[in-house]
Amino acid sequence: MGSRGLLRLGLEALLALYVGFSGWTWADAAPSYLGLAQAEQNKNELCGWIGVGVTPMTRAVALSLGMAEPYGAILAEPQPGSPAAAAHVEQGDVLTSINGAPLIRASDFEAIIARMAPRTTVYLYTWRNRQPRAVQVILGSGPCGG
Repeated sequence: MGSRGLLRLGLEALLALYVGFSGWTWADAAPSYLGLAQAEQNKNELCGWIGVGVTPMTRAVALSLGMAEPYGAILAEPQPGSPAAAAHVEQGDVLTSINGAPLIRASDFEAIIARMAPRTTVYLYTWRNRQPRAVQVILGSGPCGG
């Protein structure tokens, strides 16, 4: 084994001690590096944007709104001129599902919308005044991952 092989083995051994497991190879680092390179390459790409924030639902709030279970997210005030504002989404609406798929965690909302292409028609199912409501929104565009 040449000096490069010994150096690589030494680096792998040090890294294995640092991370706390053996069997690590340089190939394991490639997906992470490639992911960073892909993110850098796509930083100017545009993703779906709706223009409204959310806060998590709690059991107490769900019960006070007449909901049987605490799922979904409470919508904040839509940004002026945003797709949410154009669709007449209101602050305090409870978002229960997106395109028929239940929204279990509020923290998933932004990622779900961002994965969709701009100009996609999205159906938001909300709860307002103790009544279910469907809202059609045409997504705008915003930077991916930010």
